Amino acid sequence: MGTSSGSNLPHQMLPPRQQLQTDPHIFHKRCINTSCQNQLPADDCPCEICANRKGFCNLCMCVICSKFDFQVNTCRWIGCDVCSHWAHTDCAIREGEISKEEMMFKCRACNRTSELLGWVKDVFQHCAPNWDMEGLMKELDFVSRIFRGGEDTRGKKLVCKCEELINKIKGGLAEATAAKLLLMFFQESEVDSPKSLENEGMIAPQDACNRIAEVAKQTLRKMEIVGEEKTRMYNKALLGLEECEREMEEKAKEVSELKLEMEKKKQQIEEVGRIVRLKEAEAEMFQLKANQAKVEAERLERIVKAKREKTEEEYVSNYLKQRLREAEAEKEYMFEKMKEQESGGEALKFREMLHRYNAPSRQE
Repeated sequence: MGTSSGSNLPHQMLPPRQQLQTDPHIFHKRCINTSCQNQLPADDCPCEICANRKGFCNLCMCVICSKFDFQVNTCRWIGCDVCSHWAHTDCAIREGEISKEEMMFKCRACNRTSELLGWVKDVFQHCAPNWDMEGLMKELDFVSRIFRGGEDTRGKKLVCKCEELINKIKGGLAEATAAKLLLMFFQESEVDSPKSLENEGMIAPQDACNRIAEVAKQTLRKMEIVGEEKTRMYNKALLGLEECEREMEEKAKEVSELKLEMEKKKQQIEEVGRIVRLKEAEAEMFQLKANQAKVEAERLERIVKAKREKTEEEYVSNYLKQRLREAEAEKEYMFEKMKEQESGGEALKFREMLHRYNAPSRQE
């Protein structure tokens, strides 16, 4: 519903003429709220507050704290049904201007009371379509604070209903559906109100039929709202189930892929193990062959060494034999020469030569 508007803007942001008009220390001719600036007293209000409270504007200021703000279309402000003065809901709760017995708001300007349940109904009926989820939850919390602790039965039921709707909104209930359910609660409260029960015996037949038809329509509307909500929740649950099934299928596919990958890795590990074992066997075989080759090389080395020694011995023996044969041949030759020359008188000379020849042969 319409409440205050504007904010406490500094005078430096205003033109000089407007600063003079709104300066509370000079004229008090206009409202100091730059978004209002109505001529004071607003609407020529004759109440004591407008007359005695300098700079007060009953169109945008709280009748208790004399402050204004930007909050509009909200339960944060309470309006008087008689004199149209406004008060912050928090100020009214703090100053005890809300009666806990009958849940009525007492206005300080006219000292009269206004019924709060109807006021809350009007606010929700006209303003709830413009609220988002967060705004609706805040308004429900404000209503709970207003009626909490009261002795009025309908107020207690309203507190329970607001808390129930807050929990449902947190659970996924649409704000438009929540607002409709609260308005249905207000209609049911009007049907069950004490005034309606007092006049129940005086209702004419036609009125009774109309009342029954209205109750039936309200019940039908409520059932439709509940049915729509159930359908929405069912569709939401169905979508969630489908999403869950898709996720399960994807997870199952991932598990199958992982199993295949694990099987492939296992085969690769087995293949690597087989290759490692084969290489180890080859290494052992090559090591055995190397050892055998080493033994064979040592054996061949010994054979070669023995043959070399034998060859050297044979060479030396053959050489000596050859030299011996040559010496024998030379000796025989010389001996023959000596025989031939014995008759010639040179036997002595040949013996000396033979002696000189034999001496080196013995040394060798």
